[in-house]
Amino acid sequence: MDKNRKKLALGLAVGCIATLVLLGLIGLTVVYTGAYNVAATEQHMSITRWAFDTTMHRSVRRRAEEVPRAESVTPAMLASGASQYKASCQHCHGGPGAKREKWADGMRPQPPHLAEAASDWKPGEILWIVKHGIKMTGMPAFGPTHDDETLRSIVAFVAELPAMTPERYAALGSDSGSGAGGQKGGANHHGSGGQLGSSGGQKGDSTGPAASGDHHGPGASQQPPSETPKQ
Repeated sequence: MDKNRKKLALGLAVGCIATLVLLGLIGLTVVYTGAYNVAATEQHMSITRWAFDTTMHRSVRRRAEEVPRAESVTPAMLASGASQYKASCQHCHGGPGAKREKWADGMRPQPPHLAEAASDWKPGEILWIVKHGIKMTGMPAFGPTHDDETLRSIVAFVAELPAMTPERYAALGSDSGSGAGGQKGGANHHGSGGQLGSSGGQKGDSTGPAASGDHHGPGASQQPPSETPKQ
């Protein structure tokens, strides 16, 4: 009886190992033959979309638990956050009464429309996403280039989006500049042609690419960058 159990256990172990090896070989075959279509013009399969979305939500919620909650939101924070958002985020995520840029529709996965999607996240989770970004989504990490005060102002503004009217959205940040003072150094926003923050948002440099520039790649910028003053 014991011998039969040992044979059964050995057979199961060998079968599991063989299955894992086979799956590994299939995976390597897909990788090295280019069988998987990476074109953004093709939608993700349902299981792929589910896997990415579930992994992202679980990962953010697990790590955002240690992020302290923002202090009381002030009108100044909202105005500052609005300026930063409109300069760096609106072209992908839109806003109340404001559509995202047409080229953002070709991204995979598509950026969520935060006027609705922001309600799915707690402020601490939004802060973690803004600060660290999300791999393989086109969402950049603002943390390395923006100070904590600026990040919290963006979070405060994003958290208000679901209840915000188009009129209030249009008014906020319209007379407070373009997020001046919130950017560290001269780091690029994301990819070529895009910078975190807009003109005037960079410490020690009063120039920068136009706020409507593409932060995900070339070809979408609506204005050429201004020249950098000589030191």
